[in-house]
This record gives sequence, structure tokens and C-alpha cells, in this order.
Amino acid sequence: MSRKINELVEEYRDSAFEQIVKIGKSLGNVSRLKLLDNLAQGKKSVEDLAKNVGLTTGTASKNLQLLKKAGLVKESRDKNFIFYKLTSKKIAQMISLLIDIGEESLPELRDLEDDLKIKNSKLPHLSVSDLKQEILTDNPYVIDLRPRSEYMAGHLPGSHNVPYSTFNIDQLNLPKDRTIVVYCRGRLCAYSDVLGEQVYQKGFNVQVFNHTVEEWNQKVTS
Repeated sequence: MSRKINELVEEYRDSAFEQIVKIGKSLGNVSRLKLLDNLAQGKKSVEDLAKNVGLTTGTASKNLQLLKKAGLVKESRDKNFIFYKLTSKKIAQMISLLIDIGEESLPELRDLEDDLKIKNSKLPHLSVSDLKQEILTDNPYVIDLRPRSEYMAGHLPGSHNVPYSTFNIDQLNLPKDRTIVVYCRGRLCAYSDVLGEQVYQKGFNVQVFNHTVEEWNQKVTS
């Protein structure tokens, strides 16, 4: 093989990987990862995203523009509001895969997850296959803790929407004769553990599903 061919191939590879690096650089920031994780639940306005991830509207907008340049999100306008959504479902799958890799490779992440369970609840945690079997055989009462807009964009079959922002265990009329399953935005969202423990302390049989609706859909339909 001639030296010229090798040079052409390497030049192409270097240029191609430089494009991939743009995606990697855009992910190297906690706020941008939180924005992508939030958008995995569905389309949202800049204002809602800023509130959900604890940023000012201006800072959220700046980070969203960086994600847009990397091709990970796209924007649209409705009257005076700007909305963002993921450019592909593969972005949500990428976030899930990054968490998988983190749990396998980073003992610090595993320690954080274990510490959350120890401090906030020792409740059973269900896998997708576990919950699928529960729904088929045990008819659990499933609570979706996400905001209403996220619930309406897609939810687990038969689930009941009780947003964490208005959650009040004393005002819920939950069935005593059924297992209660709580879920929220996935493995890095602590609401299901923390609020699930509140339900358990009231005498209910509670289990936690710490996976996303997208992970459910992907594994149940595959």
C-alpha cells in the first residue's frame, strides 16, 4: 500500500474523529448532561429546563446552544417561548448507556447509589423484567412521580401520575391490598427512593423502579 493512500486514510480518520470529539466535549459538563437527561422525558421550554436542573434561564440557554451545535438537541419557537427536544431517541439511549458504563466502571457511582438506598430506603428495586412480571401477575399500583407534561409524553402502562412537586402522602388514597411501585426519571433521580420510603412508612408494601420510560419501552419491545 502506498504512502499516499495511508496518508489519505489517516487524514480522513483524524477529521472524522474530530467531529465525534465535538459530541464528547459537549457532554463534559454536569449541567449539559442534566439538560439532556431532562429532555429524555420529552420536549420542554427553556424556562422549564432551567427550573428543573437548577440554572438561570440565561445559563440554560447558553448550554442548550452548545448542545445544539453538537447536534444533540434542536429548538422550535411557539409564540414567545423557545422549546428544545432531543434530535434522536438514541441520545436518551446514550445517556442510559453512559450510566450503565459508570455503574460498571466507577466504584464512586456505585457507592453513591448504595448510600442513597441506605440513607433513604431499603426498598426492593425492580428491573424491567421484574416489573413486567409484577404487572402481569400481581397488578401493582404504579405511581409516576414526574411532572404532568412528562407523564403525558409517555408513561408506564396503567400508572398514576402523582408529581413529586405536589406529593403529599397524607392526601393520597392508595390501595392497602396492592403493592405500590414508584418511579421517576431513572437511576440518577432520587425521588422514587425518598418518596417511596414515605409511602412505606405509612404501612404500604412498596417497591422502586429506578429506570426510565424509554428504558422500559426499549427492553419490553425488543
